[in-house]
Amino acid sequence: MDSGAGRLAEGALNEPYCRFLGVRPLAIDPGSVRLELPYREAISNPGRQVHGGVMSSALGIAGRAAALSVSELVSPFTAASVEIGVVYLSSAVGEDMIAHGEVVRRGKELTHVRSTLATAAGKPLASAMVIFRTVPGPETPPEPLKIVRRPDPEGEPPSMARALMSTPFIGPLVRLERFSGGHAELIMPVRDDLCDAAGALHEGALGALIDTAGASAAWSNVRPTPGMKVSTVSIDVNFCSAPAGKEAIAIAHTVARRKEIFFNRVDVVAPDNVPIALGSVIYRIVLPG
Repeated sequence: MDSGAGRLAEGALNEPYCRFLGVRPLAIDPGSVRLELPYREAISNPGRQVHGGVMSSALGIAGRAAALSVSELVSPFTAASVEIGVVYLSSAVGEDMIAHGEVVRRGKELTHVRSTLATAAGKPLASAMVIFRTVPGPETPPEPLKIVRRPDPEGEPPSMARALMSTPFIGPLVRLERFSGGHAELIMPVRDDLCDAAGALHEGALGALIDTAGASAAWSNVRPTPGMKVSTVSIDVNFCSAPAGKEAIAIAHTVARRKEIFFNRVDVVAPDNVPIALGSVIYRIVLPG
């Protein structure tokens, strides 16, 4: 694919965060993109299970590239996801993955993309709808939010909090600040390999942060018990802005609980409280017995 839109799509698959994950383009056609994400320990949880944030990243990257593959804008322009809604179907354990983004509808500014994720053997893993927006020229960032934070914690974080932050994928990327009573706060510092081409934290990295923050808020409600079964049911992310060179602070709290299902809200802001993203995470913790 040699058009300007094709080059934009190729560029979306070659951003620093994509290279960090190990994304490999398989096919780029107008309105359709397929990519491969080979398994490696660095993208996993303990037990070789691929981290949910990596899965949502793959879906979002495929959606972003597919939307750009039909874009006709010339620079300067603003191009970013407005929303991604992810539903998890199964786990990938030590398995390579294939993501496919297919444009469902292309409007003047908004492009709707359906993304699917499966193992290389064809087992369905997750699906997503991505809403992508392209408009001419730059945009003004939103106004800062009024954020109420809990007092600084005293003493060492609980063992469960330390365990969540020690996984191969997310452990090196975030710092846990608060974890108690249905609340969690995490910080993702800026690293070159977590960014997009413009130097802002990549949408996929933000999705992984939200996934982890929502799960952390849920975990802070329970005591670890042998035999527990856990999983992220779904995440929904609204992208508000993309400030270059600024770390992301994720403030999560459990809004409600229905037995084993935890409903969690996540606000992601820059250090000046300008909103970067808003998230919703449904997390499941099944206690034995």
